[in-house]
Amino acid sequence: MLSMALAFGLDRASKNWALAHLNRGDLHVFWPGLIDFDLITNTGAAFSVGHDQGDLMKYIALAVTIILALWSIRRLLKSDRPFYLERIGAGLILGGSLGNLFDRFNQGFVTDFIRFAFIDFPVFNIADALIDVGVALILFEAFKKHEP
Repeated sequence: MLSMALAFGLDRASKNWALAHLNRGDLHVFWPGLIDFDLITNTGAAFSVGHDQGDLMKYIALAVTIILALWSIRRLLKSDRPFYLERIGAGLILGGSLGNLFDRFNQGFVTDFIRFAFIDFPVFNIADALIDVGVALILFEAFKKHEP
């Protein structure tokens, strides 16, 4: 899937950039009033849930990624019609999941660096954002009326 490869590549490139150019504890204003860069490491799941359970989170993330991959393959093989938004969404979810999984197995943590400046929200990364977009695309496709 092209969207999966693009999501994974974009996530890896952005995290490599963040690790090379940002320092922990140094807040960098990227877009004043909207987005700051703030390098942190996250051993937990989304929103740092389970942050002190790094190994457990690693294997839970692996299991979830495998389940998502199997679900996606089943949907693609079962469908006789190409629902493009669902396919793109599934690719974004898998690519983002693989990007964060890559971090967990290679570093022991996920690299997060994007912070909303206008709201108190957890720091996240490109993979997290693409996973959210992927879910939105799948939901949009699911509720869209399809011709018989």
